[in-house]
Amino acid sequence: MSINEITADRRTFLKYAGLGALSIAAVGSLAGCGTREELVASASDSVKLPTFVAAKGLQPDLAGTAEGVPAAFFNYPKDPVRSVATPPLKGESFSAITNIFGPPPNSRDKNPAWQEIEKRLGGKLDITAVSADDFSTKINTTIAGNDIPDMILDDGASIPDIIGFLTAKCQDLTPFLSGDKIKDYPNLAAIPELYWRQTVRAGKIYTLPIPRGGSAGLGFYNAKRFAAAGVTDTSKIKDADDYLSVMKELTNAKAKQWAFGSTSFGLSTFHQLFGVPNQWREVKGKLVNAIETDEYLESISFVQKANAAGYIMPGSDAWTKSQMVNAFTTGQVAQIYDGLPAFFKSDGYGVTVPDSAPFLPFAAGGGDAIAWLDNIIFASTMLKKNDDASIKKLLGIANLLAAPFGTEEYLLINYGVEGADYALDANGNPIPTPNALADTTVPWKYIAAPSPVLYLPGQEQIIRKTHAAYSSLIPLGVEDPTATLFSPTNASKGGTIKQPVSDAAQDFIAGRKSIDDVKAAIKTWRSAGGDKIRKEYEKALNK
Repeated sequence: MSINEITADRRTFLKYAGLGALSIAAVGSLAGCGTREELVASASDSVKLPTFVAAKGLQPDLAGTAEGVPAAFFNYPKDPVRSVATPPLKGESFSAITNIFGPPPNSRDKNPAWQEIEKRLGGKLDITAVSADDFSTKINTTIAGNDIPDMILDDGASIPDIIGFLTAKCQDLTPFLSGDKIKDYPNLAAIPELYWRQTVRAGKIYTLPIPRGGSAGLGFYNAKRFAAAGVTDTSKIKDADDYLSVMKELTNAKAKQWAFGSTSFGLSTFHQLFGVPNQWREVKGKLVNAIETDEYLESISFVQKANAAGYIMPGSDAWTKSQMVNAFTTGQVAQIYDGLPAFFKSDGYGVTVPDSAPFLPFAAGGGDAIAWLDNIIFASTMLKKNDDASIKKLLGIANLLAAPFGTEEYLLINYGVEGADYALDANGNPIPTPNALADTTVPWKYIAAPSPVLYLPGQEQIIRKTHAAYSSLIPLGVEDPTATLFSPTNASKGGTIKQPVSDAAQDFIAGRKSIDDVKAAIKTWRSAGGDKIRKEYEKALNK
């Protein structure tokens, strides 16, 4: 089969395999969004985190950083290195449970990629792959039956008493991974600290991170239209008044062109521009929720003003995702909010809207610009309590599955076996065969995965734009101070009691309610459980 014949299958393959995207883990129901509450406990500074050691022998076209900016590659490196010389197993079999998106893979006996991966492992990993829609039910049934696999996906939402489960049934990985001890697992050591900070629960390293991109960003803009309005770099916009003037220049209702349009008014963009905290703000052990801050009220007041002036496309707040994509693609709106992973994929905004670029933040109210670190991990993996020898073997499995981009193992896990699953193009990039999708959707990447990279063959400019965006956003990054804390009240009803605040804000922006109605909803949130959530988080934080 020729390269031309198999190229037609590339898009379908990429869709399910997550290849050519920012991260091999940035696929599935969370791709393109990146906001979810972590059910975890204790601050990450309560334990010595794993030492970061960059992968050896790999030369990216654009370098990554220890802080989490992903490295970038214009083509797959030639002569891939083998990162794990000795199989971690010696004929043993272990088990794992994780979720899966898309169609099931070919079975082991009909899957050359699966067979080769287990040959590299030196044993078997029996995977229970559960549809994402059914995962919560399945994992809780499994726990209730005490038939717990050796490796268990923690999706951050399915296990109500996650701390109880971790301490009772899961291995404390601190003695194996803390500090320089992680150097026994070089591929895991090549994952930056940004991701390991999300694995600390109850003052210990309890999980292995499945990394994503760090920041979901502030959305995208049409650079050609912004340039016509006098803006060639959005980070140089002076303040909120200057931004409002730009929005006016971008709006021509008679020509059916507006400055902004996004589902639910794309409030994440404006919250970050106005310096709203990433979920909570912590000062000397005391917490203030984002909705309680002046910055929150200022941000929604700005959006209300822009909407009243006609700069936001009417009805866009109720758009479906496809409507928003279409409006941006056709030029009806010059700016939208969507997660940064939606820019960098085979059918993403970078490809479909050549004039688009990630929106870089400025400080709407003066001071320093910020960006939320709200897209750090896809999930994490827990290990069932076991003897030290078995834990080390399981960590060896994870170490192989976390092989960095550019290695033999990464090529095998994500693209399969050469000849059966892919052929190399003139630049050394793997092009999938029709068999590739069914062979490579075994959910290895939801058990362990490497640090993200930027790789989209033939799209150097998109790679450069995305790398530049991350290089700007990550240093400005603000983490959620409660991301490694646990609040039982938040776990049980945090989303429910906050929804009326979101509804009131939307109604205020649309002109149906006043700012006083928003303030009243915030007050109700406090009495309905917000203050209790705060106390629980503060107790965990100060402990």
